[in-house]
This record gives sequence, C-alpha cells and structure tokens, in this order.
Amino acid sequence: MRSVAALRLYAIALGSVALVTVLIGAALTRVHIASIAMLYLIAVLGTATFAGRRAAVVAAVASFLAYNWFFVEPVHTFQVGDPDEWFALVLFLVTAVITGELAAQLRERAREAAERERETIHLYEERDRLREAATEAEVLRRADDLKTALLGAVSHDLRTPLASIIASAGSLRQRDVQWSDSERDGFLADIENEARRLGRIVANLLDLSRMESGTLRPERGWYDVAALVDDVVGRLRALTGGHAVRVSIPDDLPPVPLDYVEIDQVLTNVIENAARHTPGGSTIWIAAQRDGDAVTISVSDDGPGIAPNARARIFDPFVRGGDRRSGARGAGLGLAIARGLVEAHGGAITADDRPGGGTRIRITLPLRTETALTAS
Repeated sequence: MRSVAALRLYAIALGSVALVTVLIGAALTRVHIASIAMLYLIAVLGTATFAGRRAAVVAAVASFLAYNWFFVEPVHTFQVGDPDEWFALVLFLVTAVITGELAAQLRERAREAAERERETIHLYEERDRLREAATEAEVLRRADDLKTALLGAVSHDLRTPLASIIASAGSLRQRDVQWSDSERDGFLADIENEARRLGRIVANLLDLSRMESGTLRPERGWYDVAALVDDVVGRLRALTGGHAVRVSIPDDLPPVPLDYVEIDQVLTNVIENAARHTPGGSTIWIAAQRDGDAVTISVSDDGPGIAPNARARIFDPFVRGGDRRSGARGAGLGLAIARGLVEAHGGAITADDRPGGGTRIRITLPLRTETALTAS
C-alpha cells in the first residue's frame, strides 16, 4: 500500500511537469517569452505542497530535463549548444530544488501545527473529561459520607425515643404489676413526649430533603410573633421543664410575614438545642424586637457557650454544638434546618456569645418582601 501511495505522488509530480510543458509549448508557438521556464516552479511548488518533499525533487529534476529536451537548442537532445545555457539550466535546477524543499518544509510545518492543534484539543478534552470524572467521584464520595453520617446520627436519634416508648408501653402492658394512676400518667407522658420527639426528627429530615431538592417555598402570612413563641414554648414544656424559660416580647411588635409552620420549626429547633446543651436549672431567654425593616427573635442561654473555633460550623449539618460539655447527643440537623428555613424567608440566623456568658441565637426576619406585599 505504501508503494502504491508513493507511485501516486510521483505520478502527480510528473503529471504537473507534463502539464506545464504543454502550456509552455503552446505559448511559445505564438510569442517568445523570456524566462518562461520559471513556470516549472509552479509545478514544483504545487507538487511540494500537495505531494511532499520527494515528489517535489522528482518534479524539479523532471522540469530540468523537460525544459532541456523540448526548449533548449538543439531540441530533443540533452546537449546544450550555448555554454551560457548550462549555467541557466543548472541555476534553474538548483532554484527548483530549493523552492520545492522550502515548500515541502512549509507543508511539514503546517501538518505538524495541525497535529499539535489536534493533540492540544484532545488534551483539553481529556482534561475536561478527567475533571468531570473527578467532580462526579467527589460528589459521590460526599454523598456517601453524607449518607453514612445521616444514618449514623439518625439511627441514634431514633433508637433513643423508640427504646423509651417500647419500655413505657411494655411497663403498661404488665398485668402482674399494679401501677398507680400517677405512674400510668408518667408512662403515657413519656410515650407522648418521645413520639413528639420522633415527629420533630422526621420533620427535620423532610425539611432537609426539601432544601436539598430546592423545593422549599415558604407560604407566608401575617402572624403575631408572641403567639407563635407561646405555642412553641407550650409544646416544648416537657423538654424545657428543668429550665427557667423567660419570654420578653413587646406588645407593639408588628406582625411578621412568615410561614407559620416553618418558623415554628425554626424556633422549636433552636429552643430544643438550647435545652439539650445546657444543664438543668439554667435559664433560657426568648426575646423579640423590631430592627428597622426587620424583626429579630433571639434565644439565649447561660450554658457553657460555644467554642470560637466551632461557632462558624454550628449551622452545618451533623455538627453537635462544638465544644459544649453537656453530653447531649443528636443528629446535628436542628440548626442546619433552622438556617435553611430562615434563609428561605430572606432572613438570617447567627450565633454569638450572650453578655454575661452562654450562647445567643439571633433570627432576623424581614418585614417587607415581595411575597409579603403580595400576601397583604
């Protein structure tokens, strides 16, 4: 196959020389043109461009021989009558060979440049493919880590209330034990409280799923913050029973445009977090005030506080209160869910030190939003 391709290139070289020879012969029958032999350089250049270096050399030699045979006296021989013609013929041959070589080199450079361009494009495509593969692998790894962390954290959170519910229900089913009414009420209260705790865990998981999928859309209405706080505090009374809860909300605080269920969940998570990470007998303060075009709700405690190096991470999933020393366990989703719900309202949630010691969580909700104006 290679020999056939080489013969094809040489045929192109000889064919181009033959064509130029015919053109020169036709031209010289009508008019005498000095240096018409330079037309052979066109054949050499064309051959070098399309057929390569070797074919160009063949075209140069063939041009030299054809011009000598057909157009140098005496014609149809390779003898040269005028010695000056020898110099012209040799100069023509050298010029043709050099021209063909230069054209062939340009062809090689162009081919190499095109090859490098293809290689560069291939490298960029390969780099992009590897980057996408690395990104996909990293996403899968993080998803796997998230799944592992979620299963580990949630399994503990589910196991504890389920164990309490099973124990209380089992005690009530014991027919050989005569429980007093107060003891039965205690068992039933334990079952109810732990069932509510399970409900909050499930609600957090559902909220996390909605935030991850981007389907979280607050359905705002105008609500009284004091009534909302009162509902949450009343529902969490069993959890906060060992704490002193102080609520301070001014009577002239304006209604706030919010999704009642979602902000209820925010306050539940924040207050539950304060109760679980502070020792019994400590105080939890809940306050609200207007700050310009926003209302700020704060939940403070006088517990051990949050280590400075952990403060920036407490709103991340699966972070359980940094360096708090209360020994409380949990999935670490409460504050992460709270941040997502508050930010969906266009607000902000932050954590800092309470003056006098402890932690303060501040929830800021805007009073004026496009959704709020539409709701009004």
